[in-house]
Amino acid sequence: MSRLLFFLAMSLLCGVGAFAQNVTGRIIDRDSLPVAGVAVILQTTDSLFIAAEASDLDGRFAIATSVRPYRLLLQHLSYEPLVVERSTDDAGTIVLAEAAVSVGEVVVRGERPLVKVEEGRLNYDLKQIVQGHVVSNAYEALTKLPGVMEQDGALTLAGTSGVTVLLNGRPSTMSAEQLATLLKSTAVDQVERVEVMYAAPPHYHVRGAVINVVLRRRTDESLTGQLHATYEGGYYNSWCAGGNLAGSTPKFSFDAMYDLVRMRSMREPLTTTRHTVDGQLYEITQNQSMASDNLTHNMQVGGSWTPTEKSRLDIAYTGSFTPSGRGDLTAEGNYVESRSRIDDDQAMHNLSLAAQTGFGLSAGADYTHYRTTSRQAMSVEPVDGTPSEFVIDAGQRIDRLSLYLDQQSDLGHSWKLNGGARFSYIHDDDYQYYLSDAMSDDLDTDFRLGEYTYDLYLGTSKSFSERLSFSVSLTGEYYRRNDYDRWALFPQASLNWMPSSDHILQAEMSSDKSYPSFWEMSGATTCLDGYAEVHGTPTLRPSSSYSLTLTYIFRQKYIFQLYGNHRIDAFNQSAYLAPDRLAVIYQTLNWDYMSSYGALVVVPFRIGERFSSRLTLTAFDYLIRNSDFYGMDYKRSKWVALAAMENTLRLSRKPDLVFEFGGHYQSEALQCTYDIGPSWRVDTGMKWTFAGGKADLSVRGNDLFDSLTPTSSVNFGAQQLHMGNEFHTRNVTVNFVYRFGGYREKERKEVDTSRFGH
Repeated sequence: MSRLLFFLAMSLLCGVGAFAQNVTGRIIDRDSLPVAGVAVILQTTDSLFIAAEASDLDGRFAIATSVRPYRLLLQHLSYEPLVVERSTDDAGTIVLAEAAVSVGEVVVRGERPLVKVEEGRLNYDLKQIVQGHVVSNAYEALTKLPGVMEQDGALTLAGTSGVTVLLNGRPSTMSAEQLATLLKSTAVDQVERVEVMYAAPPHYHVRGAVINVVLRRRTDESLTGQLHATYEGGYYNSWCAGGNLAGSTPKFSFDAMYDLVRMRSMREPLTTTRHTVDGQLYEITQNQSMASDNLTHNMQVGGSWTPTEKSRLDIAYTGSFTPSGRGDLTAEGNYVESRSRIDDDQAMHNLSLAAQTGFGLSAGADYTHYRTTSRQAMSVEPVDGTPSEFVIDAGQRIDRLSLYLDQQSDLGHSWKLNGGARFSYIHDDDYQYYLSDAMSDDLDTDFRLGEYTYDLYLGTSKSFSERLSFSVSLTGEYYRRNDYDRWALFPQASLNWMPSSDHILQAEMSSDKSYPSFWEMSGATTCLDGYAEVHGTPTLRPSSSYSLTLTYIFRQKYIFQLYGNHRIDAFNQSAYLAPDRLAVIYQTLNWDYMSSYGALVVVPFRIGERFSSRLTLTAFDYLIRNSDFYGMDYKRSKWVALAAMENTLRLSRKPDLVFEFGGHYQSEALQCTYDIGPSWRVDTGMKWTFAGGKADLSVRGNDLFDSLTPTSSVNFGAQQLHMGNEFHTRNVTVNFVYRFGGYREKERKEVDTSRFGH
């Protein structure tokens, strides 16, 4: 370990970097007011085009290039064209003169490409995609990408078994909730582009499908920020308030973020069962009410040091604290009544270090500490039986260390070689104790886990021309968890062919492995009420998945896709009615396989200058198999169809008002042993942009008919269960954002807590 850290330090201090410096500057008029929307075209001094950018609301621009000296062409309808030549990174403040002749109304009709393919990545122009949509932040903007939807508080990508969100090419180490909070505090215009990969190369240190959010960077001297506030009115009221601050000089930069989030929710599922025990049938009805109330502090501070033009060091701290969370669960029915209150607190600390050097070496280290404790006080009153009371103390402590080292080399003739290694160590300590003489000591658990993962990879890529390229890689992994260990190989391949600008074809194959949460492996038994229980499974195994995606893009906006996913040892939670006692058991089990094969079509269209729409259609066959589901052989398949349409109407430009409406529908589906009923939703919203584009005020009505959550049922053999859908997802959201100083969000390291918690 000491040798590795010494090598990293020497690389940081002595290496030469591959970071291309930005050409930055600011454009103002003769009254010293910023000029937004200026086309800034960067050329070599002999007029060879390099890149182009538009000035932001503060008149600033930044273009990544290593060309020195260079020429800038500045164009705007209301100002005289200007050509300047510079040789420094900072082009300084450039003053434009107003056009001598007034320009009348000019209407330019045309469409920019929705998506481009570069080195196997689908690069989406996020600004164009969200143009005219009622979106207030980067998270909402991502849900407008073709095939991307929000489900259970996390982003999903059609045609994949799961998707990982990266920021600037770095793997997310936040939970889905924390990642959503961070992206919701990021302005859309701070996103340079979004890349979608169905088979991520191994140097991203994630496998499978990826959404990479590339944020803009600044190297000029600036101090900028953003304030935001959100109110959500539903069954209960929730809110969020916070801000960001960022500063930069040519060598140093820092950023800080703080959010205070109050989240309250209510779920009221009605569960009915036909439960057979010892040949006798019991018809049981349980009406549950589950309320939660959490106040969470999220914070992050980070800094970057660029000692020379060719070296860079990044360090970041992330913290999340919920000092007094509360949950209340009541159940009423013809079998048992119960009251339960859970008081908990949790804290997470993460420290990350990352660097990259000019000879293709990149390295990083990441440490996370997570802790949570809870106390559940519960009373149970059976209809026929003796009342009881008990208290459950539970907790979890996790320490995780991750190190990586990558090397990328240019072999010439458009050949590239990359290789690297990653090591991860996790120590987990879970406990749960029943404090009652009426409860058996057998229900107490004290689970400790040590998990080691070693990855080595090697890959290559080749561009035969601008129209044909490919990449292949192979990752070898050794995984050990207590007494369980496995070797595995993960291949990845991508082929891209563009016979013309109107036709793009892409084929991608990937493989991946996913791991159950630590609490699911602890073996703990948690009582939800006197009838429903959640059981842990210490024998849970990781799941391996294999995916193939074929994509055809017509005219850079119409998308047609065929896909297939096959997961071995897939794990998921299902319900089971115990045959020897009246108890419904919710338990996560390994399934032999879960597979889906289907097609996706995305068709955008526009009517006139004010109305735009996008239709997304998906259909797939879902197959599942468990040859030993509590001694039974369970195998089923079902075709599922989804349709979504989003419509945007620009009401006016002065004032800038946009109206949006849309919705989606999903047919009946399967999830483990559950038959999932159809679901649909209708959303609408309006957005007002004012204060010279620095402020946004939006109002959204989400799931207007409270129809998003479907009913679910189990109906095979003696397993007879039905669950209602009173999850109260209808709400109205009011969001306000104010940006000052031309704020641009800096990249942030995120902390993955997806496997933490109870």
